[in-house]
Amino acid sequence: MKKILIINASKRRNGNSYALAKRFAEQLEGKAEVTVFNIGEKDVRVCLACDGCKRQHTPNCVQKDDFTALIPAIDGCDAMLILSPVHWDQFPAQLKAFLDRTYSFMDFSQPDMSMATRKDKKLAGFFFAGFGPVDVYTQMVETNLKSFATAGFRDYKAYVAGNVNVPGSVMENDDAMKAADEVAAWLIG
Repeated sequence: MKKILIINASKRRNGNSYALAKRFAEQLEGKAEVTVFNIGEKDVRVCLACDGCKRQHTPNCVQKDDFTALIPAIDGCDAMLILSPVHWDQFPAQLKAFLDRTYSFMDFSQPDMSMATRKDKKLAGFFFAGFGPVDVYTQMVETNLKSFATAGFRDYKAYVAGNVNVPGSVMENDDAMKAADEVAAWLIG
């Protein structure tokens, strides 16, 4: 059974990310082993840029927080799904800290710069934009998702749902729900 890690980057407990995380987990039940990691409820500190992880020769971090504890799940999953709002035309701060911490997978001695155990994993980003240019946000998400390649995520898809500023409103957006179904099928396919 495939292992799928869902990263919820929102702090809004009744928001779109939480609603869709629950829906994805229910949809994937029995088809995949699903772990949901709600960044807003966890201790994910910023990267110290100390390079302590470079002395480990295995994905690890000298900080002892919830991200460090999650490293084996990141390394061992088949796919990861990131659910997040767009904040000020970018990733929210807590997701940026998460992304920066995947530096712990970087190995400068490897041709692909990665010490990830597997380098064939899928990554989907499903983002929520209340207002603003969905095409610009989609480019931003795609650019940032490429950075997760260091952690072994080489195949990715990005989707940005527009006009979903009201908490939970994504569930009433037919286009977004169709895209969510396609993302779920792609993750386990």
